[in-house]
Amino acid sequence: MKTIKFIVGFVAICTTLTATNALATAVQVGGFDATYTADDTWFKSDMRAGGTAEIVDLTGLGGNLETNQPLPTGVAKLTTGASNSDKAEVSIIRDGGHYGTIGDFLTGGMLSYDYHKQGAGDLNPSATAAIKFTVLDLNTTQSDGYTTFVFEPTWNLGTPGTSVVTPTDTWTQGTVTGSAGILWHTGLYGAGNLAGNGSNGNTLSDWVGVFGDDLLDAFIVGISVGVGTYNQGQTAFFDNVKYLNGAVDLAYDFQPSVVPLPAALPLYGAGLAVMGLVGLRKRKAKVAA
Repeated sequence: MKTIKFIVGFVAICTTLTATNALATAVQVGGFDATYTADDTWFKSDMRAGGTAEIVDLTGLGGNLETNQPLPTGVAKLTTGASNSDKAEVSIIRDGGHYGTIGDFLTGGMLSYDYHKQGAGDLNPSATAAIKFTVLDLNTTQSDGYTTFVFEPTWNLGTPGTSVVTPTDTWTQGTVTGSAGILWHTGLYGAGNLAGNGSNGNTLSDWVGVFGDDLLDAFIVGISVGVGTYNQGQTAFFDNVKYLNGAVDLAYDFQPSVVPLPAALPLYGAGLAVMGLVGLRKRKAKVAA
């Protein structure tokens, strides 16, 4: 039954990808909601201790951070302090819905983002913002059909399965497909939480090989970007998040919201100008008299 479902999904996604040649136009995100408010709307999903999340304007900051940013002029910014308890994570979800299946993702899916690790104040050379997707299997007899797969740059910049120092003060793109991108997971089907250990060097297709076809019809139910606990002293920027899986086609551009002027303010300013002009004329009239 699992094999039949996978074949049907494969045919469906091939048809969809034939008709869709490009990713969606990026939706601008002006801020992070404190909690879930609507489907596909970014919110602060897991903030702990001194972690922070905001959207900032890079205008005037200079350096690689500003000049090479993927989508000027704003980006998302996550920070942690010196405590191991600090965490900053933002997410999108669909209440009661999903972002396609693992089987679909293996046959043309893609998740990507651009990230930038600030060197100043860094207390963990391997850490920076990671991108993640959460999976729920509702059609399994195994225990624990829920996990998060995590793409951390440190496991993806050198030899697969080897942690390396993450470059600082430069923009880099991270990409996950069915066959590319080293992932670790937080525990699935009775297997324990790998807790940041990507030394197995497994891609998503490798994990399907480990867990079997049971994983193919599991739903992707959330997408996140975050700096986890035990990653101290991080200032991590990210932007240009893209996700494609069958008919689901999402792209996000993080730009700080412009606070509109109150409607009466321009009229108030004009009134002050008129009053000033009247006063000036009265003073001139007195001098002439």
